[in-house]
Amino acid sequence: MLDFFTPVNESQSYNNFSMKEKTPVAKINLRGNLENKEFVSKVGKIIGMILPNKACNTSSKEKITSLWLGPNEWLLVSNNEIPKETNIYELEQVLFDNISKNNLGAITNVTDHFTIFKLSGSNIFEVLSKGCPFDFSSDDFGDNKVVQTILNHVDVTIHRRSENDVDLYVRRSFAGYLWDWLKDSAKLI
Repeated sequence: MLDFFTPVNESQSYNNFSMKEKTPVAKINLRGNLENKEFVSKVGKIIGMILPNKACNTSSKEKITSLWLGPNEWLLVSNNEIPKETNIYELEQVLFDNISKNNLGAITNVTDHFTIFKLSGSNIFEVLSKGCPFDFSSDDFGDNKVVQTILNHVDVTIHRRSENDVDLYVRRSFAGYLWDWLKDSAKLI
């Protein structure tokens, strides 16, 4: 059963930086081999797009975004909120039936595992740089790019949608801690 427990019950804004939790959003971890044509073909038909095959890239359709996490791993994220009353995410079941049951790859629902902080404003990267070794000014980190890194000693995935719009994925168990750190860091810009 999916648990839509939200670790953050507020939104905050400081000096051209605002943050809130995006919830509930379905998240599915997909693993498979891009050299397996059957895997690539089935996934492409099911999600209606080609999986990103290069580091830090994303692909997106109306209802779903695919984030590259590694050479054989992607995070499929619903672009729309799903009803809190349901424990069913149709895409998960279709992928499981066609990929996992046929030993082509692995499907894991990680909706409960991660929470997403929606960060917006012109000071996003100034705040994030206070606790992150990644160079956000790199030419390789443009719009619709994703990176896995450390933010104030916490593993995170950062999806840069645009210059002023970022989704920050963090394990639910660290969400409260990181939320408080972001608030404190944003107050000092």
